[in-house]
Amino acid sequence: MIISVTRDFVEEVNIMAKIVILNGSPRKNGKTASLVKAFIEGAESVGNEVKELYLQGMNIGGCLACEGCQRNGGTCVQKDDMKIVSEAFLWADVVVFASPQYWGTITGQLKIVIDRLYAVLFGSPKMKQFVVIMTARGNMYEMTEDFFSIFTRFLGWENLGNVLGAGKEVEAQALGASIK
Repeated sequence: MIISVTRDFVEEVNIMAKIVILNGSPRKNGKTASLVKAFIEGAESVGNEVKELYLQGMNIGGCLACEGCQRNGGTCVQKDDMKIVSEAFLWADVVVFASPQYWGTITGQLKIVIDRLYAVLFGSPKMKQFVVIMTARGNMYEMTEDFFSIFTRFLGWENLGNVLGAGKEVEAQALGASIK
């Protein structure tokens, strides 16, 4: 909360979080989508602004490892939909990584975006908070937890919580509502 003082009165202004959801699920109406929807409902119920990017429907190529972003001040040389992701990423305070589990970790759609975030992070290493939402047929999330632990520890990001498992819409909604 920020207190705004003017000549005639003191006004309390609540600044809510700006949240971007990077949804790496190939299914628009699957179990991951159900958790994301519940998370959004919770986040918006307390005044947060949320943008969801459905990665499956976007044209995003893999990182070329050309280091062009280092020569271009953090701008990738590829001209694709990653520009939309980069703009939303820079706008956001909180990043939600949503994905079903494939081979013990995230989908290729989400991994490509994380790889391509290198350009954005090189140009603007702003501290972020993050959430992981993941579904799987089983309950083995160790590889995903290890991946995000290493990735975000390297960046110095703060984990606000995880929802790991289908059918946890109440938990996802509560997590969304807890972000302020």
